[in-house]
Amino acid sequence: MAKPGGSVADISNSSARLLLDLERITVRLWDRLIFAGTSWQIREGQQWAVLGPNASGKTALARAICGELPCSAGRIHRYVSRNGYDGIGFVSFELHQRLMARDADRDLSRFAGLAGGHVYGLTTASDTIQEGLAEPDPAHFKRVTELFGIGKLLDRPLRVLSNGESRKTLIARALMRKPELLILDEPFDGLDAASQRRLETVLRDLIRSGLHLVLITHREDEVIPDISHVLCVKDCRVVSQGKRQEVLTPETLETLYAAEEEDREPVKSRSMDANVEKEPIIEFRQVSVRYGETLALRSLDWTMRRGENWAILGPNGSGKTTLISLVYADNLQAYANDIRLFGKKRGSGESIWEIKQRIGLVSPHLQAGYRLDLRVFDVVVSGFFDSTGLYRRPTEQQQAAAAEWIERLGIADLRDRIFSQLSYGERRLVIIVRALVKNPELLALDEPCQGLDPANRRRVLSMVDCIAFDTPAQILYVTHRRDEMPRCITNVLRLG
Repeated sequence: MAKPGGSVADISNSSARLLLDLERITVRLWDRLIFAGTSWQIREGQQWAVLGPNASGKTALARAICGELPCSAGRIHRYVSRNGYDGIGFVSFELHQRLMARDADRDLSRFAGLAGGHVYGLTTASDTIQEGLAEPDPAHFKRVTELFGIGKLLDRPLRVLSNGESRKTLIARALMRKPELLILDEPFDGLDAASQRRLETVLRDLIRSGLHLVLITHREDEVIPDISHVLCVKDCRVVSQGKRQEVLTPETLETLYAAEEEDREPVKSRSMDANVEKEPIIEFRQVSVRYGETLALRSLDWTMRRGENWAILGPNGSGKTTLISLVYADNLQAYANDIRLFGKKRGSGESIWEIKQRIGLVSPHLQAGYRLDLRVFDVVVSGFFDSTGLYRRPTEQQQAAAAEWIERLGIADLRDRIFSQLSYGERRLVIIVRALVKNPELLALDEPCQGLDPANRRRVLSMVDCIAFDTPAQILYVTHRRDEMPRCITNVLRLG
């Protein structure tokens, strides 16, 4: 095994062509210097995985490779062929956030909402995939979109795609540029089981056709069989690197993810008198939602009652995120449907803010839209006002409640950090705390464990169970993975 941070010349075929050479680099990330003195080489024929927990520096290292972050010392030599493009493709949650933010800024003045089921003036999936190409290749475009089965999404705006659909679109965008080296940051997160299998098949076929892959993940089970080498990072330094069979060992994984497995006690549902009929808090009656020619929901009848905690399951594009947006009053088509929340029909006189005051929300789209340079504490406090940003002075009681929740979820060390400077996983934890501060009656969690390492996933699942058991809040939980299901779930709705 190579020494941490050292050269990989001893573990590589030195006669193979170099694609990438990191020569004793130190990366500047905001006001920090990370990966001091790191060397790493990628040679032709090698496929790499980068493993590490949240905030370990995985994404920052990838951004440095792509030239998005500067090196204060050392040099990065890129020898990938360019094919008229960049030579390196990079897909990350941060890329999705930047594209969504740019689209929101560009269309702010002319956004007209939904009219007759159509969205006007927004960047479509097709626009996103072909963006920046002087002469797009129609045949290559067809091949790339068929790889992921996203032909039906091409005319839909990027901002209305589900989380999984957006991931497929951005990977297709990278492949349109015909890179020799493709860096994918947590590509399986947000994909249903069938889409994960399809992506693995696509990646393996691309590798066999000559593409080189750097797969960034915090899950050992996502390291596909074609990966030949592994780089492990923790605390923004390389702790080991080398051939897969030498690095990907139980000892290495224990070093990376030091937190012990927690034995979570089974959580019992709150007891209610069986003779008392539980009143509905959400009612959908023949609810349908259409985006252009695509039906996101079709004639859905569903009721959630007091004392119930529901999981929403289904493949990408089945309408799970749409359902959450209808509940949270973020979808205008809610007013064209028969939807009742807390006993009141949507559109019967209640304001959006009255609805949101009773609901806590965690979602990838909410996180992507939170772009202000605020302290973590201020982001959490903004949950009291359901605002993206803090525009009101919180009371002493609200500040005390925010501080208590920050402590309970174990992110006190982030309290005074700038939100936009956190890792994706750290930001997810902050958004979860933000949803909890107002003690909502309903907590809607759309893929809350996405982007979280094993220790933080256990922390969040334990917290969800505690909320379900110890507070009046009921849980509405969207996930693709059975191993990310909290134990408090009493009912399941399957879509698609």
